[in-house]
Amino acid sequence: MNTLLLLSVITLTLWSCSKTEPVQPALPTQSNSSAEGSQSNSLNDEALLPGEIAAAQPSPGVYVISKFIDTRDDKTSLFTGYTFEFQADGDFIATTNTNNVFNGSWSLNSAGTVMTINISGNAKLKNLDDDNWKVARITNIRIKLTAPGPDVVVFTKQS
Repeated sequence: MNTLLLLSVITLTLWSCSKTEPVQPALPTQSNSSAEGSQSNSLNDEALLPGEIAAAQPSPGVYVISKFIDTRDDKTSLFTGYTFEFQADGDFIATTNTNNVFNGSWSLNSAGTVMTINISGNAKLKNLDDDNWKVARITNIRIKLTAPGPDVVVFTKQS
């Protein structure tokens, strides 16, 4: 009788178990704090472009601003004709549409989550200098930074 009872319990236990797929942990994404709202400002929401690879820091080279949102206003056109060179040593060189050159610097905090850009020379460049930019994503060809306001700047590398 005990054997029959034990066999019944084992059978019911095995029968009631179901196989489920293992749960994969979500990849960490950078999100804005509540002070910045719940809006997503990340390239993480966008598909990578062909040949685009996530990176820990900007790839040295010349970039243009492909998107600039300042306090919810699209002001990308302010930077038409401007180029920005991110150098491996932290130098940041801005060349205006009238070929004026301004030297500055860029740096990432040790966690790679905040980029500081120091540049001056005109009012347009001050828009880049006046924020501690949160890194939304850095790839080999794009750099997306966000700040409260909500402000967004996307640098796209020139080929």
